[in-house]
Amino acid sequence: MNLAALRTLLPPENISVAQEDRLVYRQDASFLRGDCQAVVWPRNVEEVCALTEWAAAEMVDLVPRGAGTGLCGGATPQHSVVVDLSHMTRLGPLDAERKTIRAESGVVLGALNRHLSPHGLFLPVIPGSHRAASIGGMIATDAAGLRAVRYGSMRNWVASLTLVDGNGRVHQLSGDQMEDAIGREGVTGFIVETVLRLTALPKQRTITLLAFDDQDKLLAQRERWLTSPHLTALEYLNPPASEAIVWAPKAHLLAEFDSSEGQIAEPQRVAELWRARDGLYPVLARQGYPVIEDPQIKNADRLRDLLTWLDSERIPVFGHLGMGIIHPCFAPGDGRVDDLYQRVADLGGSVSGEHGIGLKKKEYTGETFRAAIRRLKAVYDPHNILNRGKLC
Repeated sequence: MNLAALRTLLPPENISVAQEDRLVYRQDASFLRGDCQAVVWPRNVEEVCALTEWAAAEMVDLVPRGAGTGLCGGATPQHSVVVDLSHMTRLGPLDAERKTIRAESGVVLGALNRHLSPHGLFLPVIPGSHRAASIGGMIATDAAGLRAVRYGSMRNWVASLTLVDGNGRVHQLSGDQMEDAIGREGVTGFIVETVLRLTALPKQRTITLLAFDDQDKLLAQRERWLTSPHLTALEYLNPPASEAIVWAPKAHLLAEFDSSEGQIAEPQRVAELWRARDGLYPVLARQGYPVIEDPQIKNADRLRDLLTWLDSERIPVFGHLGMGIIHPCFAPGDGRVDDLYQRVADLGGSVSGEHGIGLKKKEYTGETFRAAIRRLKAVYDPHNILNRGKLC
């Protein structure tokens, strides 16, 4: 790797080969560690273009990184230079009439929504890592999250985006073209800027929390709530997950509404319940279940089959049941992860509802998916210098 040439592209303080930085950047929030050769912090689109041109000439792998909150090794380097986009945080002026705003990829969701709140607007995609997650990373994984049952995933909220490909070329993508970048985890290019759609902050939030001994009754209640136009979230906890946060050892459904439909309206109690749900994964991780998965099964009968198996195995599970996205949690090395994804395949589900594929789950993807990624790589990254070895 020609470090002398690399050092001409960015200011000295925006390039590091220090051991401590390389150790920090050798992994994301997954347990997968790689080999980081250097870390760079570009400040604008021009510097990202220069980096890709240099990497193509040197045949060096570049790994895009947002906040590093990914759970599948999507930002884990493979003898790579990590490109940390967290310095690209400029926001354009808010277009309140059109409810849009231009944002660079390093803008953090929590900061964006704090900026928008005085205007009565927000970006409603709220993943578990919302306090740290960057806009670029959320687009790259097509993040969903707590209120996906109402608002969908990131692809519903991107009006257009700017992509730098593996040749250093800049693409302005809109409409169906954006599918070449959204959810592609950086293998087709660096998402450097986007125009985001926004929506009005709800004036009211109420919650109903119900416990169930019978799974059929729970799923029947799910179907009833899904017909409500005011439903904004529908979260599930199975008995082991409920016990972890000292709720009754039963399955629970937590439904949120932007109306008076919920049984609990007192803001402090609503916030308390969301804190408990928000803090569930860290509790499970501390209790020995840090390996979190994210299959998605939309068919109710097939979802029932998977939930029944998970309960029979006493595997703690929570998730966004309105979308059929669930999060079984395992101890490291638990062989039942392979069993899980075989069952998901047999039931016609998806291996990833919101976390992405990265390094962790590419063995569970099918040939149709892999062929589609290879076709995109041929168009956008013919030198294979962007997040090499991810997805397929």
